[in-house]
Amino acid sequence: MLLWMTRFQTFRPMASLPCLRVIASERQDDRSYRHEGRFRQREMHCLFKYTLEGRGVFRDAAGEHALPAGTGFLCEIRDPATAYHYPPDATESWRFVYAAFDGPAATAMVREWIKRYGPIYQLPADVGIVPRLLDSRSRGGEEVRISPAEGGKLVFDLLAALAESKDRTAREEPGNRLVLQAQEIVRENLGCNLNVSDLAAKLSVSREHLTRTFREQTGQTPYRYVLRQKMLLACRLLKETPLTNKEIAARLGYDAPAHFTRTFRNVMQMTPSRFRQVGVVPVR
Repeated sequence: MLLWMTRFQTFRPMASLPCLRVIASERQDDRSYRHEGRFRQREMHCLFKYTLEGRGVFRDAAGEHALPAGTGFLCEIRDPATAYHYPPDATESWRFVYAAFDGPAATAMVREWIKRYGPIYQLPADVGIVPRLLDSRSRGGEEVRISPAEGGKLVFDLLAALAESKDRTAREEPGNRLVLQAQEIVRENLGCNLNVSDLAAKLSVSREHLTRTFREQTGQTPYRYVLRQKMLLACRLLKETPLTNKEIAARLGYDAPAHFTRTFRNVMQMTPSRFRQVGVVPVR
């Protein structure tokens, strides 16, 4: 049973922003209530559905996921691998709120979110994005005209809340702690000739494990990170001190100034001397 629905009409929509379509709430206790992506191929929107009371079930390629109160799922409605339904063994109604949104930007973001975080999320019902979704009931039955920025902001805030709910946990994972420790060691040893094998030994892990974990967490290898940090320090020393190239090379752990000059030119696309004249220290 539909409890309330607010439709949104975006005037002059922009392809680069998600387009909010509907926020609504329902209560379901009919065991025939079921929606499957394979039967909704003409629909192009994305969906976030959040359980307020009772429980539902969401299915994807990985199997079925329970949706108790405080849990929601994110999906493309037309994904043939997905479905959601009221469980046949439930003893109380499933009450939920949902937001539907579409557009090329929305689809790309939802696909990336699901790839990184999965489809299932836990959020508090009393603070954050869920109360903002529920605020729409005050305009239930209306079609609200909004700007692309208004609709896009709510969708961005929703997706940001979903990501943050996962990232809080991810920050405590062993892989993330390993990378943070590695980065700290690198920053403390920029004046040494530190290679990835040395770094892995300091962390008591294999070079392969460190490289794989570092790339998963940061998108770059530890070798590239070490090199970039050295070159950023070199840039600052070139712009902020009168040190010669030879002195900077020695401070960064290079045995030969020519090796430093060659490396700097490969990374920064100009020689150290030229950078000192016209270069700008990169932000990262």
